[in-house]
Amino acid sequence: MRITVKYATPFREDTGVSEEVYEIDQESTTVGRVLDLIASRHSSMSKFMDTTSDEAQRRQIVVSVSSRLARLSDTVHDGDSMSLLLPVIGGYKGP
Repeated sequence: MRITVKYATPFREDTGVSEEVYEIDQESTTVGRVLDLIASRHSSMSKFMDTTSDEAQRRQIVVSVSSRLARLSDTVHDGDSMSLLLPVIGGYKGP
């Protein structure tokens, strides 16, 4: 199975690429497992990975699979695109 992982800034700086393909010897896997693979390939990404819970993970990095927000337990299939994004922090405080 092939999964394309796309990295938003600043993750591009940590990985040195804007996207890359992961080959996995399974028909499907989970978002959490792909995050573990990313941390194994790019040790600098470990600081963003907290797969203990969805809430803990989303404080560091937001994951989307095929343009939909994903949980750690969500399934990733052959041909899917997974994006790693910064969480939105703060907001507009009007006058």
